[in-house]
Formats: sequence, structure tokens, C-alpha cells
Amino acid sequence: MYHLVYSSQVVGTVSESLLREMLLKFRHYNHQVGITGILLYCDGKVLQVLEGERAAVEELYGRIEHDPRHGNVVKLADGPVSWREFPEWSMAFAMASPSAFASLTGYCDPDNPWQLRSEAGRLIRELIREFIQQTRLTIR
Repeated sequence: MYHLVYSSQVVGTVSESLLREMLLKFRHYNHQVGITGILLYCDGKVLQVLEGERAAVEELYGRIEHDPRHGNVVKLADGPVSWREFPEWSMAFAMASPSAFASLTGYCDPDNPWQLRSEAGRLIRELIREFIQQTRLTIR
């Protein structure tokens, strides 16, 4: 099992209805290739956790990096994991407040060489899980 956490900036304007429509398409694809995870969205910014077989996760991330709808794509963490953090979701979705989103994305600095990616990934996944529980978000 492998995970990858990234952040990006949505290019252009995305309405909530368009975002929901896109999520249906993404969930269908992820289900077909065995990817699970969560997408947090706030004011045009994305934080996403992808989980699955390494080849499938890396292939999807490569598509995201080259997708013109994403800008400033930054890999925050990646590596092997012992289990899926979001096994029931082909792509869970939650809206985050600006302050909560900033604390999650700011937690891991990809330019800071002392922090190991696998440890950062585990901690980010824990923070996301806590964020969801504390704010009692309805994951759609």
C-alpha cells in the first residue's frame, strides 16, 4: 500500500456544483483503479491524500501535475503505508475553513530536508483525520 499527499491551487473559477460533478467522475475512476483518499477544498486550494497501489497512485498524481486545472502542485509526502486511512472512500470530500486549511497545508514544508516524507505523511493523515472529527464535517 502506498500514499501520496499533495496540495495545489485550482486554476480558474470552480463552482460547488461543478466541483460535485467532477467528484463523481473522479470517484468512478478511483474506484476502477483501487484508489481511496480524501480531498479537502478551501477557496480554490486543494489538499488531497491518495492511497492505493504505488503504480496507480503515481500515475494519477502524474495526471494531476499536468492537468491545466491545477497550478502550483506540491507533493507534501509520499511513501509506503501499512493500511488505508480512508478505505471506504474512493474520494471523500470536505470543505475546510481558511484557518484549518492553512494549518494543515502549512504543517509539512516540502523544502525542509530534516523531515522524512513517510513520517510527514503519517502525521498529515492523522491531522486530517483529527480535523474531520473535531470540526464534525460531513464528508460527502
